[in-house]
Amino acid sequence: MKIAVTGSIAYDYLMKYPGRFSDEILPEALDHISLSFHVESMSRHWGGTAANISYTTALLKEHAILFGTVGAEDFGPYHEWLTGVGVDLGGVIELEGQYTASYFGNTDRDNNLLAAFYGGAMDAAYQYTLAG
Repeated sequence: MKIAVTGSIAYDYLMKYPGRFSDEILPEALDHISLSFHVESMSRHWGGTAANISYTTALLKEHAILFGTVGAEDFGPYHEWLTGVGVDLGGVIELEGQYTASYFGNTDRDNNLLAAFYGGAMDAAYQYTLAG
């Protein structure tokens, strides 16, 4: 059986702010919010639904081909890691001048979350097909 896994391939950046976001928001200034948080920690993780499924499939000793678009500007370390765990990257398209999709999550001491997602190269995935 052939398995093709499509979807997101992304970096996850997780940050921790030691204070409370609510202490920084001024109710009288909600019409022009401008906030900046100095975080105490940040970590980068391999993420994206398709990449995670492909990783698990490789751990189960099954063969799946990962299909998606990534940025040539920053995919190198992720490529090495996925290849090292046995993921078939034959369907991954590296786009020059683009960055890989990225999730940025920042939590405060009360576990409130401020998050942003950058689609990057993934935003062009609809233009490609997996020939076969």
